[in-house]
Amino acid sequence: MMVTLMLAVPAVADRNIKIILTGTSGEQITRFVTVNDTEPIDALSLATKFAITDEIVSITDVTPAPKPKPKPKPKPKPHKPAAKTPKPKPKHAKRKAPAVTIGLPGLTPLGTPGELISQFSIPPFLLPIYQAAGIEYGIPWQVLAAINSVETDYGRNLSTSSAGAVGWMQFMPATWKTYGVDASGDGKADPYNPADAIFAAAKYLKASGGASDIKASIFAYNHAGWYVNDVIHRARMLAGLPDQLVGSLTALAEAMYPVDGTVSSRATTASTGPATSVHITGNSGAAVVAAADGKIIKIGTSAKVGRYIILRDAYGNTFTYSGLGTISRRYVTRKEIAVTPRQLSKELRLSLHGEPSASGEATAGTASILGAADDRRRLFANPSRPKAYKAGGEQQLAEAAGPANLADWFTVPVNIPRREAAIRSLKVGSTVIGGTIIGRVSTPADSDSGSINFGIRPAGKNAPEIDPTPILAGWKLLAASTNGGAGLHFAALRSGSPTIGQVLLMGKTALGHKILSDPRITIYDCGRADIEAGGVDRRVLATLEYLADNGMNPTVSSLHCGHPYLAKSGHVSEHSAGAAVDVAAINGTPILGHQGSGSITDRAVRLLLALQGAMHPHQIITLMQYSGTDNTLALADHDDHIHIGFHPDGSTGLLTTSGKEINSQQWSTLIGRLRSVANPSVTSGTSRFATRSSGRG
Repeated sequence: MMVTLMLAVPAVADRNIKIILTGTSGEQITRFVTVNDTEPIDALSLATKFAITDEIVSITDVTPAPKPKPKPKPKPKPHKPAAKTPKPKPKHAKRKAPAVTIGLPGLTPLGTPGELISQFSIPPFLLPIYQAAGIEYGIPWQVLAAINSVETDYGRNLSTSSAGAVGWMQFMPATWKTYGVDASGDGKADPYNPADAIFAAAKYLKASGGASDIKASIFAYNHAGWYVNDVIHRARMLAGLPDQLVGSLTALAEAMYPVDGTVSSRATTASTGPATSVHITGNSGAAVVAAADGKIIKIGTSAKVGRYIILRDAYGNTFTYSGLGTISRRYVTRKEIAVTPRQLSKELRLSLHGEPSASGEATAGTASILGAADDRRRLFANPSRPKAYKAGGEQQLAEAAGPANLADWFTVPVNIPRREAAIRSLKVGSTVIGGTIIGRVSTPADSDSGSINFGIRPAGKNAPEIDPTPILAGWKLLAASTNGGAGLHFAALRSGSPTIGQVLLMGKTALGHKILSDPRITIYDCGRADIEAGGVDRRVLATLEYLADNGMNPTVSSLHCGHPYLAKSGHVSEHSAGAAVDVAAINGTPILGHQGSGSITDRAVRLLLALQGAMHPHQIITLMQYSGTDNTLALADHDDHIHIGFHPDGSTGLLTTSGKEINSQQWSTLIGRLRSVANPSVTSGTSRFATRSSGRG
C-alpha cells in the first residue's frame, strides 16, 4: 500500500517521525525515529535506513512546532526609585545554592509511558550494568542501552559486522585492545561479555568528550549522522520511562534465587489470563531464603495456598512464597546497641548536635533493635518450667544462648560476632536481610525433591502480580555476566582495587567487606556493626564507596544504630530500615560550618546528584536547596551533616515522581512483552578477542 506523510511543521533540522507497523502476528507496533529534514521520508527510505522488516501502515510527523520569537518589549524610561527603609538581615539567613541541571542535553524524554512500555525490549538483567557503567564514566545509562539496541538488539544478534566489529557493543578488535574493560572481574576484558562490553563503550564515549557533548561522542563511536540521531532518539525514549519502573526492574534484577541449591522452575497454569507465579522444585529440605533485604508483611497458613510468607524489599517489590513445607519460627539479627551523640562526637572527633526525637527534643540516641519491631513481652524467672516454656520461655532460652552457627540461619556469608547475635521470632514486622532462611520446601513422602510457589508484585500501588519467569531467567544471566551476579566478588581481581562501576555490581556482603576495609571511609563503631550484620541497604554502601572513589572521603555519623525510629516530622526514619546515611565530614572537614556555594558540602551534593537510575537518592538534606532538583531539601537541623536517604518502601513510589506510576494494565503489558522477546545468550567462557585485564578501567 502507498504510505504518505504530511509534514507537521515547516523546514527544521531534525524531524520526529512516528511509524505504525504490523508485526508478524498481526499486532500493531509503534516506533519513533528521527531523520534529517534533507533526507527522503517515505516508507521505502525509512525501512531501508532503520532496517524495518515489518509492514509500514502509516507515517506521521510528530515534530513539535517551533515557538515563535517573542516581540521585544520597549525599554522602560529610567526613573528614580523611592527611598526605602532597609530591612535588617536575619541572623540565620537561608542559604541558597546555584541552580543544578538535572540530566544531560539532548535527552529530553520522548513518548508516553504506554507507548514506551509496549516497545520495551531490554532484558532486565542489563539495567544494573548500564547504570553502573553510566555512573562510573559520566554517561547517561540510556545512551549505553540505545547503542546496545542499535548494534546488537541487546545481545540477541552477535554476528560479526561486515566491517569486522565484534561483541555486544560492536568494537573493532584493534579499538578493543585500547578501550576494553574487565568489568566482570574475571581477569579478562572480553567484548562478548555484556558487562565488559558496556563498560568499554562508556569508557570510549567518555574519552570522546561524552560528558560535555554526548552527540559528538556518539558520532566518534560511529561516523554517521543517522546513527547519532537514531541513538539519541532511542535514548530519549528510554529517558521517558517512569522512574518507578526503572527502579523496580533494577532492584528485581539484583535479587537472589528464593530456593537454595539446584532448582528448576516452570510457570504455574492460570485459569484466566497470564501466569502470576512460578513453581520452583528443589532438593528435599532445601532452604527457602529471603530474595532481598526486606520486611515480613504477612505470614500464616490458608486452605488455598498452604503455609505462606510475604516479604517486601527496600524498593517496594513484594515477594510471595506459598506452599512451604515449614516456616522458620525464628531468625538471627544483631542485638540492640545504644549510642549517644556525645559518644559519637568523642569517637569521630567532631562537633555534632544531638539528633532530634519525634517530639523535637534532644535524644540520647538509643538504637532500635535491628530487624525487629517493638518486642515487649513477658520474661520468665525460670523459662525452662513446662508452662513458662510453652508461653514464651523456649524463645527466651534460645535468645539467651544465641546462634551456635550462623550458617544454619543464612545461605550467604554474614559477619555477626556471636556475642552480638540475637535470635528473634519471625513474625509480621520482622526485618530480614537477603539470604536469611525463612522456611523449607514442601517435600512429599517418598520423594527426594520438594517445591514451593513463588510470586512477585513490583513496587507501586497499581502493580499487579506478574509472571516471575523473565525475572528468574535474568538472575541467571546476570550471574553469567558478572562472574557471580549480585554476589560479584573481587578477591581474585588482579588489579586488587575495583572501580566504582564494579562496586555498584557487587552483592551486599562483598560490598560490606569492601567498605569496612576501605581506609578512606570513617564509620563509627556501632555503624560498622550495622554493616557487618547486613543491616544496611546496598545503595547506601555503594554511595559511600562512590563518594570515596571520587575524592570525597566520608565520615559516617549515622546509619541504623543510634538513630531514632521516628524523624522530627513524625514519619518513620529511613535510617530505621538501613536505607539512609548521615555524613558528618568530607576529607576530614566537618559539614558544620562548611556549607554554602562552593563549599565541601556543596561539592559533595553535586557529586551525589550525578547518581543515576536506582542509585538516585530519594533525599539529600543539608542547609541548601538546589533548584531544578527533585530530591534536595534544606532543613535547619542539618547544619552538621548531609543526610542521604533511599526510599525504604514502595508506598509512595521509588522516587519523588508523582504522576509517573504505571498502572496494572501497563505492568501486564510489560511482562507480556518480556515473555515474548527472546533473552540473549551469555557464554561462560572467553572469546578469542578477549584481552588480559590491565587493572582499573
